[in-house]
Amino acid sequence: MNNGTIPFVGLRGRLLAMTALSGLCAAGVVLSASDTQAAGFALKEQSAAAQGNSFAGATAGAEDVTYMFFNPAALALIDENQIGGVLSYIDVTADTNNANSAIFGDDTASGGGSAIVPAIYGMWSISSDLKLGLGINVPFGLSTSYPQDWAGQFYAIESEIHSININPVLSYRFNDMFSVAAGLQIQTVEVNLSNTLPVEGFPLFEVEGDDWGYGFNLGAMIEFSEGTRLGLAYRSRIVHELSGTATVASAVSTGATADFTSPDTASIGFYHEFTPQWAVMAEAAWTGWSTFDEIRIEMAENIGLGPTAVVEENWDDSWFYGAGLTWRPTPQWSIRTGVAFDQSPIPDATRTPRIPGNDRTWVSLGAGFEVSPAFKIDAGYTHILVDDGNVELNTGTPGEFTATFENSVDIITVQGIFKF
Repeated sequence: MNNGTIPFVGLRGRLLAMTALSGLCAAGVVLSASDTQAAGFALKEQSAAAQGNSFAGATAGAEDVTYMFFNPAALALIDENQIGGVLSYIDVTADTNNANSAIFGDDTASGGGSAIVPAIYGMWSISSDLKLGLGINVPFGLSTSYPQDWAGQFYAIESEIHSININPVLSYRFNDMFSVAAGLQIQTVEVNLSNTLPVEGFPLFEVEGDDWGYGFNLGAMIEFSEGTRLGLAYRSRIVHELSGTATVASAVSTGATADFTSPDTASIGFYHEFTPQWAVMAEAAWTGWSTFDEIRIEMAENIGLGPTAVVEENWDDSWFYGAGLTWRPTPQWSIRTGVAFDQSPIPDATRTPRIPGNDRTWVSLGAGFEVSPAFKIDAGYTHILVDDGNVELNTGTPGEFTATFENSVDIITVQGIFKF
C-alpha cells in the first residue's frame, strides 16, 4: 500500500476491486434478510404456535395474537386483549465441500452460526368488532462468518443483516363470516459485510449501511362455519435507500449508498376442525423475489475501487407450501405437527457463499399448554433439510470460485401469551 490507497494498475485493477465489491454486496445489501430460515433471506419465525405446524394454515390461524404477522385480520376473531412475546433460537449449518479458487485457502470452512430472534405482539379491543394490534419483529436477518484465509475470501467473510419491523394494524369484523384488516409497516434495515480484495496483501473490505422504509399490509378472513375458515393476506414491498460507509484495510473509507427493495408477499391459508380435538390446515405463500435483480453500490469518493459496483442477481419469485395437523387431547393441551416445501428464489448462476441455500423441506413439531385462563405457553421445533447449494462463480477478475455447500437449519421457538 502507498499513501493509504491500494495500488491498482489501470482498468484491470479497478475491475478486480469492483468485482470483489460486487461479491460483497450481492448477497448483502439485499440481505435485509437471511439465509437462515425461509428461502431467500426472510424470517418466518414469528410464532411458536404456527411453527409447530410448519406455518401451514398460518394465514387462516387465529389461535393467538402472534398470528397477526401472517394475517392481521386474525385479530377480529380473538375476544380477549392479549400480549405475546416470542423467542426463536436458530442454528444454521453451512459446510463447504470441494471448494476451489484462484488462491490457496481453507476449502472446508463453515459459514454457519446461531442467533436469537425476538418478536412481541399486542392487541386491544376498541369494541367487540374493532381491534387494534401492534407487532414488532424481525422480518429479515442474516449472520454468516467464514475465516479470513478461506478459499472464498474474495466473495464473503462476515455477513450480518439486522431488521426491525413495527406494524400497527386495525382489524374489523363485519359479521360472523367476514373480517378485514390493514396495517402500516415501519421498517429499519442495517447491513454489515466484508470480504478481502484480490490485490497485493488481500486487504479487508468492509461496507455498512442502514435505512428506514415504509409499507403496508392487508388481510381478510372468511369463516364459513365455526372451525372452518379461509385467510388471505398481502404484505407490500418496501423501498430502502441504504447509506453508510465503505472501508479498505480499516484505514481508508468513503460514503456508500445502495438501493434495496424488500419483496412483497401474498398468501392463502385454510383451517378446518373435524372435531373439537382434531384440525387440519394448509398454506400457499408467494414471495416476489424478482424485485431483487441487481445490487448497485455508489461510492462518494474514489478509494481505489471505482465509483460504482454492480452485481446481477436476477432472483425468481418463489412459493412456500405447507400442510399441518393439530390434536387437542384436553382443553389445555395442543399437539402440533407439519411439513412444508420452501422453494429457493436463487438461480444457480448467481448463488454466492453469503446465501448458499437451495430448496428446503420443513419438518416441525410443537405443543401448547394453557397454564391458566390468563396465560398460555407454546413451543415449536423445526428441522429444515436444505438441498446442497452449488456455487460456480466465474467472474474472471477475482478468480474462479466453485464449491458445494451442505446446509441445514434447526429452530427452537417458545412464546408466552398473556390474556386480559
